[in-house]
Amino acid sequence: MMAPGLGAVIFLMLTILVVFSAGAFLVYRVMNRPGAHIGSRLPKTDPTAEAGPEDDSDPTSGPRQEE
Repeated sequence: MMAPGLGAVIFLMLTILVVFSAGAFLVYRVMNRPGAHIGSRLPKTDPTAEAGPEDDSDPTSGPRQEE
């Protein structure tokens, strides 16, 4: 005969295993769709980004003059 409480421990372990397996299956199913990664949903250019150094947006700095 089983020790008292051993059935509860086995039941809890099986329940945790089933829940974890179901969650892993759902994550696997969702993440293996085409275009599932976060980069596929991001815009190609960021309209809120600051101007980079190649953008000469300072109107007070005129063209450089060679000396």
